[in-house]
Amino acid sequence: MRSPRGGGGGVGGFYRGAGAGQEHVDLIPSIPDDVAVDCLARVPHASHRAMRRVCRGWRSAAATPAFASARAQAGANEDLVYLMQFGNPSAADADGPKDDDGPANTPAYGVAVYNVTTGQWRRERGAPPVVPVFAQCAAVGTRLAVLGGWDPRTFEPVADVHVLDAATGRWRRGAPMRSARSFFACAEAGGRIYVAGGHDKHKNALKTAEAYDPEADAWDPLPDMSEERDECDGMATVAGDRFLAVSGYRTARQGGFERDAEWFDPAAGAWRRLERVRAPPSAAHVVVKGRVWCIEGNAVMEWMGMRRGWREVGPYPPGLKAGTARAVCVGGGDKVVVTGALDGEGGGGRHAVWVFDVKTKSWTVVRPPPEFAGFVFSVASVRI
Repeated sequence: MRSPRGGGGGVGGFYRGAGAGQEHVDLIPSIPDDVAVDCLARVPHASHRAMRRVCRGWRSAAATPAFASARAQAGANEDLVYLMQFGNPSAADADGPKDDDGPANTPAYGVAVYNVTTGQWRRERGAPPVVPVFAQCAAVGTRLAVLGGWDPRTFEPVADVHVLDAATGRWRRGAPMRSARSFFACAEAGGRIYVAGGHDKHKNALKTAEAYDPEADAWDPLPDMSEERDECDGMATVAGDRFLAVSGYRTARQGGFERDAEWFDPAAGAWRRLERVRAPPSAAHVVVKGRVWCIEGNAVMEWMGMRRGWREVGPYPPGLKAGTARAVCVGGGDKVVVTGALDGEGGGGRHAVWVFDVKTKSWTVVRPPPEFAGFVFSVASVRI
């Protein structure tokens, strides 16, 4: 028989009073606390905010590692894709009620959330009221960081950082980057968020880089890359613990994307070069089960190393307009989610989502509600 106080899971209801006079309060009356946690773990993520408001015990239980483990064991995990997205002007003409997520309340640039597991869309309501335009996002565990971009009033790069704990729904202001920048490479690797390149307020391409530790809320400077890289892509390398800055261009070569990359070796504290990469903006890069994938005009390609180069692993997303894609891996590598514009006259400027099943090598096209059909600049995924 399991202990009614739920020992072993780190969850035991909560206690009234102080000292020896404390009184234990069950999470659910007459049910052992570990069983109660198993029940709470099955509550959909969309209802977690309301669940935490029920009582202090539930709020405390939902913040424990035991709660996360129970969700995983119950198969209740949900994959959330966070999208830094521009509003869709055509949504104002769409039919339907104008609720809190309706077109009338759609920000010019903000944080949208697509639940890949349930198919639901929503606006991230606790986000900062004014999100810097072209801000990037990246995730470490359940923490989502929104970084940099342009001040929407001055159109100058900022160093702002905002951090969301997706497990609790709480936002906080993070330590600012050491340098204001926009259009930079950004990705999580080895539990830290790396940023590199981009440009400053004078539109000069940058080769500086830095790394953020969300737990410590602190930035560490990194050595400069060998070259300036504006509008470069960021991702983790094959091992998952090394950051890769792909392509980009120098100040003197505006729009002349290079076909190389640099990856940061944390052990050596130095950058290494990588040749023969696919260059943005025609290509979107993502890491799938330790392999670098590239989604471009003809197919989905996988990098097999310097000797073997690239090989085709799947078809191109049907109806995706070239040069508009952003990609992120979800489900531990089981799926790839791509956002981009619908090609052809039928698209009407609207954007959609394509979900790639890695096992079957097939695409599913998801057409979001009009208020979530705007251009997506950056994406990140979190498993809850």
